[in-house]
Amino acid sequence: MRRPLPLRTITWIVTSQGAAQVILLAQIPMIIERCGLSLASIGGLLALGTLCVMVAGPMWGELGDRIGRKPVLIAGMTGALIAQCLFVGLLLTMAQGRLEEADAILALAASRVVYGLNIAAIYPSCQAWAVELGDRKKRLSILSGLSAAANLGRGLGPLLALPAFLAGNLFPLIWLILLPLAALLLTLSLPSRKVAQKQYEPGKKTTLSADALALFATALLGTTSVGQLQVIMGPALQDLYGLSALSASATTAMLLAAIAICGFLVQVGLVRRLKVPQLSFMLGVTSLCTGSILLDTILGSLSAIFGLLIFVMGFAFLVPGYSALLSQSYQRGGRMFGWLALLHTGGYTIGFAVGGWLYERQPQQPLLGLLLSVSLVGVFALIALFLKK
Repeated sequence: MRRPLPLRTITWIVTSQGAAQVILLAQIPMIIERCGLSLASIGGLLALGTLCVMVAGPMWGELGDRIGRKPVLIAGMTGALIAQCLFVGLLLTMAQGRLEEADAILALAASRVVYGLNIAAIYPSCQAWAVELGDRKKRLSILSGLSAAANLGRGLGPLLALPAFLAGNLFPLIWLILLPLAALLLTLSLPSRKVAQKQYEPGKKTTLSADALALFATALLGTTSVGQLQVIMGPALQDLYGLSALSASATTAMLLAAIAICGFLVQVGLVRRLKVPQLSFMLGVTSLCTGSILLDTILGSLSAIFGLLIFVMGFAFLVPGYSALLSQSYQRGGRMFGWLALLHTGGYTIGFAVGGWLYERQPQQPLLGLLLSVSLVGVFALIALFLKK
């Protein structure tokens, strides 16, 4: 059965944002070469935008609970589009030699701040709105569809930019403007929806239950695990498989694209067919732990791809599982999805930092941090299921 048009539109909005993220990351070497920006400056700009996403996500979610999803999405998309136009314009000006890094860095930083503060509205609003539009009994299917849409975007992003990459120029940056513009137009086409009175009651206190806190902990630790795996992938390919830096970078890019597509296929083909969120959650935790152990055991051989595949399948089951469980038990969906977005962003950030730090200090145990965080995922998952029951 096909989804209603509004749900399909929201799905395409999420897909466009996933594609935009990957296109920018793929352009980093070209930006360094053509614009004269240092890697440290680019990293700082990306981190600044990420920090703003973490700060603004819960606030946008709360605002959506009060005034509705469509106004929040329109405001966030408009601000993000303006910020991207400024960001791309500055980079192109620098590529033409008309602006130096020292003169442009503050304006670039301002554009990333505006972008981060506004783009933080997208995922919480889309998730909460999709849940409200759909059948309450099909929350797992709805949320797995949105997660699959984000993975699809991350997989398709490099394909959109590939023709311009081959030409060796900065043309792919235009997608940073076209994608949010398309998302804004899609948002404008969505029907307005009044906020139900029960969604926001100023005098009513809303508190998180103990099982919800445990589910939030699994979200944080799960993305921390993925962040660690992503950051050590390139160095591990060099150290354990003997690849050159260029070959390791190319292989890492292909693996990340394959991971995104694999997650998409699992969520569309398997997760959406499940009826009970607890089952998806349990399958996710089991596969995540199994894949991590297998990956650690056979890392250094080509068979490690099977461990990686099981790990990716676990994460594909896990995210919609705990998202659906949280949406069932927490009344104000916008705020909940806002906090979930904050924890996801924070988890990846922690994973990047901890994974690189541990890899340098314990190269003989490259997956030590991953095994620790996945073990904690299992502990908090058991606590959440016990308290939920």
